[in-house]
Amino acid sequence: MIATVVGMVTAGRSAATRGVRPAIRALGVSAVAALLTSCAPLLAANPQYATDEGAGPQGAPEPTPTVSGPPAWEAPSADNDRALNWSDCTAQTFRDADVAPVPGVTLECATYDADLDPIKGANGTIPIGVVRARTSATPADAGPLVFTTGSDLPSSTQLPVWLSRSGTDILKTNPIVAVDRRGMGLSKAIDCRDLFDRQEMIDQTQFETGDDPVAKLGAIAQTATTTCTDTIAPGDSAYDNAHAAEDIERLRSTWDVPTIALLGIGNGAQVALAYAGSHPDKVSRLVLDSPLPLAIGAEAAAEQKVKGQQAALDAFAAQCTAINCPLSPDPKGEVDALLKAAREGRGPNGASEAAVADAITTALAFPRGDRVAATNALGGAIAAARGGDTGAMTDLIAQAEDLRQTDGQFVNSCSDALNRPTPDRVRELVVAWNRTYPQFGTVGALRMVNCLSWPSGSAGEDPKDLKIPTLLLGVQNDPVIGNEGVAAVAATIINAGSNSKRVIFHGIGHGASIYSPCALPPVVGYLEKGTLPETDTFCPA
Repeated sequence: MIATVVGMVTAGRSAATRGVRPAIRALGVSAVAALLTSCAPLLAANPQYATDEGAGPQGAPEPTPTVSGPPAWEAPSADNDRALNWSDCTAQTFRDADVAPVPGVTLECATYDADLDPIKGANGTIPIGVVRARTSATPADAGPLVFTTGSDLPSSTQLPVWLSRSGTDILKTNPIVAVDRRGMGLSKAIDCRDLFDRQEMIDQTQFETGDDPVAKLGAIAQTATTTCTDTIAPGDSAYDNAHAAEDIERLRSTWDVPTIALLGIGNGAQVALAYAGSHPDKVSRLVLDSPLPLAIGAEAAAEQKVKGQQAALDAFAAQCTAINCPLSPDPKGEVDALLKAAREGRGPNGASEAAVADAITTALAFPRGDRVAATNALGGAIAAARGGDTGAMTDLIAQAEDLRQTDGQFVNSCSDALNRPTPDRVRELVVAWNRTYPQFGTVGALRMVNCLSWPSGSAGEDPKDLKIPTLLLGVQNDPVIGNEGVAAVAATIINAGSNSKRVIFHGIGHGASIYSPCALPPVVGYLEKGTLPETDTFCPA
């Protein structure tokens, strides 16, 4: 009977997803003690357990079951690491990210060649840029954490931001290697759109004549698609999540290590999930922060994003009022007024409604400083623009365009856009979302037009046999992907035979591990031990 109870407890530890752990907890200490007491006479009746007096040979004891842990997470050998030809880029990388250098942190940059299309067999290679962060205290024999933000923004740009906040906690035990997606950041940025077409797509053709914005924008997007697919040929189908996952596999094989640890944020989490699908036996740790399912359709992804933008604006307005920021007492009303002015051609420095909306949502997604400082900074920029001083808002508009409207992001995000709506469906959504999501619905619906002419792609494979636990993180008010992805990806993880725990940040931003100090300790613990926290974690704003 003792063996039965112990077996129940052991099963509870390894099968939380089957509901055993709650049952064991429900028993409580006293209940387990009662079971043991009630079983004592039965155990004592067997002389082999009660006493060795007069007992015959017992035979070899049964072997203790070995609980398999996560695969080994190793550092590359010195020779394999040198193959990347690292060079110091500390000052330049922090400067490009507009972040003050973090004392004691060294950044090194490198590139390596990945096959252009290992999936469909197109010949040629493509350069992939990486940045490694470490300190003098980072163990030399520790495996690197591979970090990616996918197409949301260059990983090499977000890594310094993370290090300036709390990411250096990871450097105490492991180096971090950020991998840029194809055509972005250090991965030889793509330059394929005509400058006029690029600006028209940013402005959603607001200043062009005609009453059908879908048709106007569709014509520009079709021209941009033709130009860009010609530029990247023969790799016009090689810029999706699945190929980004193969670029990470090339890094692992260059290092010649058995497995890697992956932390992906947003689209980077999709890339990490695709890697776990195509190389499940090569992953020793898997952290998916602000994820979306691999097979999510373009319309569903766009609506989740707009919902996240509206939620972030509501949370910002509440914070703004609470601290009496420059937009008080009616922050949301002031945002509405600024967007309306831009829609009527009176935007800051002539900016379009889409450009102003992108600037606001980008500032919410990637805040600088603490919560109060970030709220006051955005509130101050909007208030100043409403008063005629457009300098700060114009800077935010330029930053948003540089960070999130590059040709590489156009190519990668369209390559990942699945089951795109028809132009008529977009027209319906422009009307419907304008009512449901009054600040950002129209802009969000029209953004889908950018990818309507892009060659259709396919989703990467979901993991099928994932033998490691997965840590899931999310942000309640995420203006980039919304907050519904964690639940959907948790189901994917269950179907892959894995289990997971959640860490949810109830604040504003894109990436709980970046913007919540509370969210990082569970990540550090999981990376160190390979085991999940006992419970889900909920971090306050």
